[in-house]
Amino acid sequence: MNEIELIDLTNKNVFPNTEYRFSRVIKTSENIILERDFIGENPLHYYVNSKSQKIVVANSIREIKRYVEACGSKFLWEYVRAVSNNKKVVITSKTFYDSRPTTTELQPTLQAMVKPMIDFSNMNEIGKSLRVLLIKSTRARIASIRENTSGLLLSGGLDSITTGYFLKNNSNGKNIRAFTLKVHENDPDIVKARVIAKRLYIPLTEVKISRNVDEISIHVEVYDDNQFLEKEYHLVTLKISQVVKKTLEIAENPKRDNLFCSLAMYLIGMVIKNEGIKTVFCGEGPNEMINDYGFLPIEEGYSSMGISDTYFRQALTFGLKEADMQLGRGGLAKHALSRMGKIFLYYGIRLESTFFNSYIANIITRIPYADEEYSVIKPIIDAAILGEEGKSVLGSLENISKEKFQDGSGISRLFKEYDQYQLTKLFKEIYGVNKDSYI
Repeated sequence: MNEIELIDLTNKNVFPNTEYRFSRVIKTSENIILERDFIGENPLHYYVNSKSQKIVVANSIREIKRYVEACGSKFLWEYVRAVSNNKKVVITSKTFYDSRPTTTELQPTLQAMVKPMIDFSNMNEIGKSLRVLLIKSTRARIASIRENTSGLLLSGGLDSITTGYFLKNNSNGKNIRAFTLKVHENDPDIVKARVIAKRLYIPLTEVKISRNVDEISIHVEVYDDNQFLEKEYHLVTLKISQVVKKTLEIAENPKRDNLFCSLAMYLIGMVIKNEGIKTVFCGEGPNEMINDYGFLPIEEGYSSMGISDTYFRQALTFGLKEADMQLGRGGLAKHALSRMGKIFLYYGIRLESTFFNSYIANIITRIPYADEEYSVIKPIIDAAILGEEGKSVLGSLENISKEKFQDGSGISRLFKEYDQYQLTKLFKEIYGVNKDSYI
């Protein structure tokens, strides 16, 4: 039997093998080993082609499709497999043909982790523990970045504000430049982003998106840390259909809510790349850990639980039942990767979230609150994390918008005519498959 050929297309510049995040591809004389970290920050897909005896591995399905078609073959979605987070996949010559590789856990799942020695009735103690972990996570990520300037997606929401505070105070002398997206000048999230950037002395680049019939225009305003306008320019005007189709191709998922976020990332990503930024931080993570979206356990097969139940929130964050649409293995990473990570990969930009940490998840998913209070728990947690020093710098966190980035920025309104049916139809034209669930 001939040896299996490995085609490794993974982008090791954007998705580095670091201590805190990885997706590994290992070739031995007998097998191919694929590994993915606990929360699954780095996507990893592989394509099994028994006819050519090749396994194509990449961080995106788009790259696999491009390679297969460049070799003169037809791309078939059903040949694609995803390595779930916290998994080790071993492919041998035998399992290659039956597509049933050996799969094992790399470390204890979130549900199996030991409960932290914290008094969970004391929010100040919880905040102090999370503060220590966020500082450590931020410093580790900053230390692994070669460039002198990193970006920050500053939506004006709670999580991006918290991320910006720790990033500014733990940047080890490196520069931080914030980016925000706007459709209207005085939307609440935009106003808050300006206030926070000024308080943290972070230069802010405002990306103005406007629509004229079937075209989208991007206008850029670059402000210094005192909010004086340094420069402004028109970047590009594009057909709205072109923007939607390209975003669908890159995000590899037509779910409407995710796609609208991906559209926002696609547009702001153009500017971040144009400004020469190679790494950008975001505040992704806590919503899933807290269940701030209000997912109902009964709809996901957890009928005896409330929306604040620890076990359910752990499943929402990490994934427990692999077949679940929302809670399948890697729920947190699935949201962030399909909406954001793969978009920035397309631009050659590395996406970081300091909240993507198993120890942080192990605390946040256990913070108690009543089911009817899920919409108000976030500012309480973020205030506890920031502590008195952080709150003295940033001011009150009350009445801050908890809208999703695509909604708060106004992007959802610009693309509102695209319903789920249209997006699914367009996706099938691109990838040849009727797909409306998660990868």
